[in-house]
Amino acid sequence: MNRSKFMTNFLTLAAAIALLFALFHIGDIKNGVMALFSALEPLWVGIAFAYLLCPVAAFFERLLRKAKKLEKVARPLSVAITSLAVMAVFAILCAVLLPQLVTSISDLAGKLPGMLEEQLARLQTFLASDNQYASTATDLVESAENMLVTWIKTNLLATISNIANSLMSVGSAIVNLILAFIITIYLLYDRERYLNQCRKLFHTFSRNERVNDAVYDTIHQANKMFGGFISGKLLDSLIVGVICYAFMLIFRMDYPLIISVIIGVTNIIPMFGPFIGAIPSAFLLLLVSPKQCIIFVIFIFILQQIDGNIIGPYILGDSTGLNSFYVTVAILLFGSLFGFIGMIIGVPLFATLYYVVKRVAEYFLRKRGLPTDTAAYGPDFRKSVRAAGKNGGSADDDGGEASEDDDSDD
Repeated sequence: MNRSKFMTNFLTLAAAIALLFALFHIGDIKNGVMALFSALEPLWVGIAFAYLLCPVAAFFERLLRKAKKLEKVARPLSVAITSLAVMAVFAILCAVLLPQLVTSISDLAGKLPGMLEEQLARLQTFLASDNQYASTATDLVESAENMLVTWIKTNLLATISNIANSLMSVGSAIVNLILAFIITIYLLYDRERYLNQCRKLFHTFSRNERVNDAVYDTIHQANKMFGGFISGKLLDSLIVGVICYAFMLIFRMDYPLIISVIIGVTNIIPMFGPFIGAIPSAFLLLLVSPKQCIIFVIFIFILQQIDGNIIGPYILGDSTGLNSFYVTVAILLFGSLFGFIGMIIGVPLFATLYYVVKRVAEYFLRKRGLPTDTAAYGPDFRKSVRAAGKNGGSADDDGGEASEDDDSDD
């Protein structure tokens, strides 16, 4: 007993000292964690790639196993086919889209200050014709012109210059990408083994079977939510970007590739993505031609209605089960914490947390003999519970002896 008490006190004191040390060195700990995360960046990227490509590799493996001669080599062949398909798509993007994208960005960077000055000059001339508001409007236009033009000439061009300089040291990024791709191949080829190791490690520390079942069920639901949402959203955004590019080519609009990429990438973000991409794109077209801007805004409105009511529901279905309010909360919360990546994974992550909270709440409600259906908790819920308690049924802990005055308060 003395030895056990000594160990308990010792561990408590050690934990308190460790906590104080962490509080006084929080900056160093944060830097260390970020350095470790950065050093293992190829691993995280490889895990993400493997997770996204696992359904593709599994699909090819199932096809190959149908042929008895290829059954023994189905796994390596499926991984090889998946890897070659990814490399082919990446090569096509680099060979076809990347040169056009770089050319368009360079051309836009050179023309944007002049286009902005021209449009602001037209606006200033238009406002000057109105004598009543000419003085105030002219001052506002001149202030906006000076601020925007100065920002573009300094910050934007400096940013482009920094990007150009960063391209000179792109070797490390290429090495990390290659390492991530190699890790992806390893994970795809021997995925069952690594999953079994994770389960083995989990059962080493967790001995409660009820908790284990709950954890496995949560992981299964999270896998369904993340896999269905992310893969479906990527496909949906690709379709939207291609439709946008085709439309802009047909109507001979300027900068179709840049704008289509912006629309496609931002469309990955639920709810707010279409607006995030449409606003700068429309502003860019406004500098070129107000007519193009109007046509583009009308087209984006129609496209988002089609995507939100036909394309998106057909591809995604009800992959998360969240309503619009919780989707908004998830985007705002995780977007502020993790930026653009948080806005993408925030919805399935919040859906997983929502599922866990729901399971825990329903477990405790069942223990108390209360209904788990949300619709049952209406305005008359407390009255029905008290009535059931008086008749010998299960009642709320607080409501068994309620008075008539309390009932009137409800």
